Amino acid sequence: MHRICFGLLVFICLGITVECQGGGGGGSGGGGFSGGSHHSWSSSGSCKGSRCSSSTVITLSIIGKPSRSNAVFVQQDFQQNYELEKYDSSIFKSGHWKSQYLQYGRWHGPHRCSLVFNGHSMSIKGSGSDDIGTFTLDGVYASQTQRIGLTKTYQRGTGNLSENLGHQVTIQLKWYPENNQFEGKWYVQTAKYHGDDKFVLKFDGQHIETVYEKL
Repeated sequence: MHRICFGLLVFICLGITVECQGGGGGGSGGGGFSGGSHHSWSSSGSCKGSRCSSSTVITLSIIGKPSRSNAVFVQQDFQQNYELEKYDSSIFKSGHWKSQYLQYGRWHGPHRCSLVFNGHSMSIKGSGSDDIGTFTLDGVYASQTQRIGLTKTYQRGTGNLSENLGHQVTIQLKWYPENNQFEGKWYVQTAKYHGDDKFVLKFDGQHIETVYEKL
């Protein structure tokens, strides 16, 4: 019993120490540096029988870091989806997309980016810019689960120089047919800021070439 109490105390101290490392700065979801961080721990037992009393599982949840990698996220709930013929692979369209993100109760955007979906490698490449700076996009997707996992990497020296540290943003999204868009969360974890919030991605049917033709 003494060892269990000591272990819990260590985890509590760890949570307090990590939380104190959060920093401040200007704000922009999916890329800005403003606010703090939040950490929580909980214990739960998944065993059965007489060994349950001595088995404790402790989970440390950190804001700004997804619980699963993009590769694992896009394959999640694969067995719970409908038959293959009901999958709509047409939602993964190469072209221009617009995104919006939520931070501190305010939506930012829309910001335009270009995405290319590779049906052979099930990978995504792209680029764009927002109120933080110019960025590239690399990711994966799965038609069966209708999920996207992206890593946004900002190009240092572009956009808002006080907020663009050349950092990365993890974006994990699911398709919502009722809204005709992907919805999910963005995650940022750096030495100065830990945070996450809502993110939406919608196909922009009006391509740049079409706009130029109309001018």
